[in-house]
This record gives sequence, C-alpha cells and structure tokens, in this order.
Amino acid sequence: MSAQANPFKRTTIIIMFVIGFAAFVALLYGLGAGDRLSSGNNGRAHGASNSLVGYKALANLLEKTGREVSLSRNAAGIDKPGLLILTPNAYAEADKIAEVIQGRAYVGPTLIILPKWQVATTNLVGMESKKGWARRLGVVESDSGVKMLSEIVDIKLQTVRPDEDEKANEGKSEALIASEMQSTNSKFNRSEIASSAVGDSIPVPEIHITMTGDYVRNIVEDPENGESLIGYVDDGGIYDSLESLDPSQLTAEDEIDAAYYPVVIVADADLMNNTGMGNERIARHAYALIEALEAQTDGPIIFDLTFNGLGSSDNLLTLAFKPPFLSATICLIIAALAAAWMAFNRFGPPVRERRSIDFGKTALVNNSAGFIHRMQREHLVADPYGEIIRNEAIHAVGLSPAAEREDQNRNLDMLGEVNGYRFTALLENLNSAQNARETAERAAALYHWKKELIG
Repeated sequence: MSAQANPFKRTTIIIMFVIGFAAFVALLYGLGAGDRLSSGNNGRAHGASNSLVGYKALANLLEKTGREVSLSRNAAGIDKPGLLILTPNAYAEADKIAEVIQGRAYVGPTLIILPKWQVATTNLVGMESKKGWARRLGVVESDSGVKMLSEIVDIKLQTVRPDEDEKANEGKSEALIASEMQSTNSKFNRSEIASSAVGDSIPVPEIHITMTGDYVRNIVEDPENGESLIGYVDDGGIYDSLESLDPSQLTAEDEIDAAYYPVVIVADADLMNNTGMGNERIARHAYALIEALEAQTDGPIIFDLTFNGLGSSDNLLTLAFKPPFLSATICLIIAALAAAWMAFNRFGPPVRERRSIDFGKTALVNNSAGFIHRMQREHLVADPYGEIIRNEAIHAVGLSPAAEREDQNRNLDMLGEVNGYRFTALLENLNSAQNARETAERAAALYHWKKELIG
C-alpha cells in the first residue's frame, strides 16, 4: 500500500511559514514600539504635528537644508548632545522642565517654545474637522508660561491685542469666534517690524505675546514696548551669536559659568510654528535662530515629544530591536530560519516509530537479548553460544556427531588459526568470560573464526 500523498505543496508551506514568521516578528516589534509607531499628528503643538500650531514645517525645513532632525519620545533623547527644542503644553510641570534644563547645562543648547493657542481637535458645533486638524479657540493664559518657567527664570508675559479685538467679539458664539480666528489670528502686522539679533527684522503677529524679566535678554524685540518676543536666559554664559541686540547685563560677580549652553525662550509661538512658516520672512528668521544655536553644538536637532503626552518608555521588546541587543535578535532570527530550512530539506524519508515488541524470530531474539542485557546476565549465555558454533562447525565440515568430543575438537583445531587462535582456545576463552564486555568480545572472535575457515 503506497503512502498517502502530502495534501500541501512544499512551495505553499514555505510561503505560509514566511508570512507567519514575518507577522510574528512584526507583532513583537509593534508591541515593543507601542506609541512610537503612531505619527503623532494629533493637532497639538509639537514637532510631529501638521496643524496650524504644530512645528512639522520647521522640522521639514531643517531636514531639507541638510540638518539632522529627530523626534524624541523618551527621556534618553533629552540627554543627547545637540539642540533640544521643547514645546511643552500649557500644563507642563515646572520641576520637570527645570530638571531638563539643569541636566543640559553642559550637554547642549535648549530652545523652549511657550504655548500660545488653546486648540480644539474635535468637531465644534456646525464645523467639520479631520484628523490632525486643530481650531484655535483663544490665547493660553499667561500664568501657565510663567509657572512652567518659574524654577528657571522669573518672567512676566503679556498678550498684546489690537484695540478693537475684544469689543468685536462681544455677543458672538464660540464657533463663530473660532471660525473668524482661522483667518485673523494668523495675520502679521506689516507696519510693526521687530528687530532681531540673529537675522533680519520680521513682522509681528497682530496678536502677540511678549515677555520681560531681570535675567531675560532680547533676541527679537517688540517695537512697541521693547519687550522680548524671543529671548535668552542670562545665566553668565558668553553667547556672541545671540547677544548683539541686548548684551548681557550681568556683572563679573554674577557670572555663573561661561561654558554653559544657552537657554532660549520663544514667548510667541507664531514665530516658529506652522502658521509662521507660511511667512517667508518668519521662516528665514526661524532658520537663522536655529542656525545660531546649532553652531554651538555638533549634535542633531531634537524635537521633544515627551512634554506633549507622546512619550514612551523602553521595555524588553524595545531593547531587543535596538543595539547592542539587535545583533543577538538577528542571530536568533537567522537560527530559526536555518532550523526551518533544515526541516524542509531533511535527509531521507521521515523515520517511522517502531513497535516496542516486533513480530517474527528476529524480534524475539532482539527482545531476548535486551532482556538478558538489562538483567546483566550476558556471561551465562557464553557456554550455550559456544556449543551452537561448535555444532554448526561439525555439521559444516562433515564430522560424525557420534565421534568422541576430543576427536571432534582436534579435527576442528586442524582447520587452522585465526588471529593466532584455534577453535578450542577460542571456546575456552569464551567459557571463562566474567562480564558482558568479555563475553561479547570473545563470542565475536569465535564467530569470526567460523566465518573465516568454514563460512
């Protein structure tokens, strides 16, 4: 009866295995990566957002001009050398921001962009919204920015609006105000031009935020009140690329450390976000500011996402796909593929499981031998085995069974020697065996004598 044919083709099985294995590895990577696989385009103000308040346009501008840009979703990215851009939300904790700034004092410069707009990423009444879109509802309260920087520097923030702005919104619904803000809040006042220490003068947003403080020095100065739209913290460092507009006013006694990296604060986010990048002069100035800060470090430009709720921590699965553990993971994958390939290309047909007790004489002999070996009684079969070989030899050479035993043995000895031993010597050696090893060796020698001289 022929064996049943395999219902699956070998090629089909290989394809199924490859797809399943790849899906399994992808599942492990996805479980380890978690939120890192998401785009982060949720309409909020951070480096992965394409909304009006996001900073994706700035990141793209820097990438297309040859800068190395990365989005950091864990604390490890904050500690890397390079320019760190923090875009905290309005509820960021002051102690955590201060911890980051203190840890980066000798690591690299830091750019903090304060939140400006309150946004809605879900539908408002009578208005449609898509994923990644945001609608500005109003300016963030100035107290939030003051609180989040309270452990770094004491500042005051104020929102400057057109005189008629508040009166015009009286009696309007929230949806209508939000709709009008889409077109008005992104405007820049061409008549008001702010001077800058790092580039050409730039237009000022109609609604803009300025800051002032004893240890805040202007980089971009508001033309009306002389306060900072963008400034740096005067911590005693010497920052030639930043202080041409408003030199440091600290005395020699106040200086902390000239080796400090600068901390730059952007009070008005429209000078850096996607809205501002729509204005060529604003975009050029933002690039000049980044260039001035980047000149002080050799690392990449890092947009932090942890202060925007997009952080994720490393776990064992994450580490398995990162150096130096990535090499071990690759080796395990290759070993698994090699084992699978050997299974598909095994030598010969599969070995069928044998019966514990087979049928026939051979099976009886094998089972009896196994039983004798387990009982360690091999030496007891030496004499019967010797007699079997002797009787076969007598019958093969035609000796008379009725002859004397001595005459039979003498005639068998006359047949010759094998390895220096005649029949009677080999028989005596077998009968004198004391253990299984001696019995096996001497029985084999007697059998070899019979095979060589008689056949």
